[in-house]
Amino acid sequence: MQLIFDGYSEEEYEVGTVFCAGRNYVEHAEELGNEVPQDPIVFVKPQNALRHGSYNIIEYPPATTDLHFEGELVILLRGGGRNIKAYGPADVIAGYAVGLDLTMRDVQTEAKRKGLPWTMSKGFDGAAQVSHFIPFESAPPFEEICFSLWVNEELRQRASTNQMIFSPEMLVPYISRFCSVRAGDLLFTGTPKGTGPLQVDDKIVMQLHTSNPNEVLLDFHAQVTEWQ
Repeated sequence: MQLIFDGYSEEEYEVGTVFCAGRNYVEHAEELGNEVPQDPIVFVKPQNALRHGSYNIIEYPPATTDLHFEGELVILLRGGGRNIKAYGPADVIAGYAVGLDLTMRDVQTEAKRKGLPWTMSKGFDGAAQVSHFIPFESAPPFEEICFSLWVNEELRQRASTNQMIFSPEMLVPYISRFCSVRAGDLLFTGTPKGTGPLQVDDKIVMQLHTSNPNEVLLDFHAQVTEWQ
């Protein structure tokens, strides 16, 4: 899958690994009853999970009765290799998007209870929904980036990057200690408080914006449908 930019960009990327940071906002960790991590928590989603565009369809999986949305800032990486010590953001970050880390919460909870992996609860088809990207060069400084999420026109999540426990400058070097970071890799940076269940026919709107919510950088729309 080729990743698409909003606006003009000469760069083209094919999707690599989809990395995801867990529990990267204090209040979200607390709302799920989890400890606030001392080191980054990172998991991956398979490429089959990815859906990319300005308007996406979310198919409600038949294996769950408790599908949850988790709105996130998503970063497209230029690369960087192994054992990255420090970097300038322009050297590693190609663009920014908003996205949904969809989770079959009941399936995940049961797997955790049994001490089993919970890959399927977050790796099913369509579990990683991503908008178009805006190029790093046309984006505001990272610390000024915010995002918001509405479900059926009700504001459910709003966060700024300065609320993250681990910034990209911390997450990318951490990941590179274990996995080579390559061009086209995606990094879901974690979700703030306010996650919750979805139902068929729900409509989701996300916006990437500055600290002023009226300064919108991109829009993303999605709708929940029956599993096909």
